[in-house]
Amino acid sequence: MTNLILGLAIFFAMHLLPTFTTVRNALYLKLGKKGYKGLFALISFVGLYFIVVGKGAAAFIPIWEPPSWSYVITNISMVVALYFIVAMHMKSNIRRFTAHPMLWGITFWSCGHLATNGDQASMILFGSFLAYSLFDMVSANRRGARPEGKKVSIRYDAIIAVISTIGYVVLANLHPYFTGITLVR
Repeated sequence: MTNLILGLAIFFAMHLLPTFTTVRNALYLKLGKKGYKGLFALISFVGLYFIVVGKGAAAFIPIWEPPSWSYVITNISMVVALYFIVAMHMKSNIRRFTAHPMLWGITFWSCGHLATNGDQASMILFGSFLAYSLFDMVSANRRGARPEGKKVSIRYDAIIAVISTIGYVVLANLHPYFTGITLVR
C-alpha cells in the first residue's frame, strides 16, 4: 500500500503543479518548454510506476461488496471515458460543451472502476483519480479554461466513437495482462 500511496502522491504533485501558476511559470522559464514537459513526463512516469506496482502488491481488504451487475456500469463508463479521452486529441463537438474532455474521461474511468471494485486499494486509487479530475476541472475553470464553442462535422464524433469502441475492445482483452484481472463478460 505504501508504494501505491507514494505513486499517487508523486503523480498528483506533478499534475497539480499547473494550479500553482507561480511555481509552474518559474519552472517553465527555467527549464524551457521541452525541459518542463520532459520533467513533467519523467516524474509522472515514476508516479505511475509506483501506482501500478503498489496496486498490484496491495493486500485485498474488502470495504464493500459490489453488486453482480456493476460490471455493466463499468463497461459503459469505459466506452464513454475512452470517447472523452480520444476527443481530447481530435476535433470534436464535445469541446463545445467542456474544456476538459480528458478530465471527464478520467472521471468516467474512475466512477466505472469504483462501481466494480470494493477493496481498499481500489477505493484509494480510483477515488483519488476521481477527486483529482473534479478538482482540476474547477481549478482550470477558475484559471480561465472555457469550451471552444466551435461546431465541427458530426463525422469527427463518429470517428471518435469508432476509435473509442476499438480501444475499449483492445483494452478489455489486454486488461488481464496489465492488471492481473480478467473482466467479466
